[in-house]
Amino acid sequence: MATPSGTIFDTGVTQYFIPEMWADSIYKYFEEKLVFKNLVDDYSSMVKGKGDTIHFPEIAKMTAASLTDGAQVSYVAPAETETQLTVNQHYYAAKLFTDVLAVQSEVDLFSKYSRAMGYSLAKQLDSSIAGQLITVNQGATLTTDDQITANELEAAIANLGENDIDYTGGDVYMVVNPTVYADMLNPGGTFGASFVRSDIAGFNADNSPIHSGQVGQTMGMPVFMSNSLDTGGTSVSAVIFHRSACAVAVQQDLRVQDQYDIDVLGTKVVADLLWGVKILDDSDNKRGYKFTNAS
Repeated sequence: MATPSGTIFDTGVTQYFIPEMWADSIYKYFEEKLVFKNLVDDYSSMVKGKGDTIHFPEIAKMTAASLTDGAQVSYVAPAETETQLTVNQHYYAAKLFTDVLAVQSEVDLFSKYSRAMGYSLAKQLDSSIAGQLITVNQGATLTTDDQITANELEAAIANLGENDIDYTGGDVYMVVNPTVYADMLNPGGTFGASFVRSDIAGFNADNSPIHSGQVGQTMGMPVFMSNSLDTGGTSVSAVIFHRSACAVAVQQDLRVQDQYDIDVLGTKVVADLLWGVKILDDSDNKRGYKFTNAS
């Protein structure tokens, strides 16, 4: 039967472009990929709908003074500086899906592209946080690139304790690159038996919390793996930090928009995110420790 002039038929293409489905799916994959974002202090509520800057006072450590009976208390005027977090990172992932592509494709475009878009934004957000954390003040150069020995780990833990950071308190995390993680998995590797995988029987027997993305623990610290930390060269291959060492503020949550463009007979889908991130570790408040490759 001939097609009546001016009639529009549903070719099945629209099944891929239900806005709510795209938004939910992209957000799902975005959340799955995040590592660093969930391990640092989140100040997003302070920038929702107002301003683009958060001011953090840098308060130097104080020393208690001895008081002699009858003597006057000595007061010192505050002379603090501040660190500013500015919301200035706006990234997007966009794709044009033509009707021809949607109809002729033999694969599930919806799941594949929503995964790719969600992952790309999560990677960018996580990389920006990692880029701040690798600048912590304290650290050491590894004897062998991308391999951390038990002695090097013990030195890091000692350093944290000297700076009043309790690594067993639940807010200290270790994130390693894939090569360090692979070495951790080797029973005969430099880590030896100090690393416990999260997928073995008996893990979490004490009912301690398991974080999303956690691959195990070492000496009581949750361990995560992220490819936002580089491998080889003089890169930082692992970092231990208290969650207060870095701050992130997401002003605009992941937003997904779509529009059909009749000029190209296709649907445009774009997801974007707006945030800021800032390291809070400083010479007076050391809150992290990094492991740097030698070559």
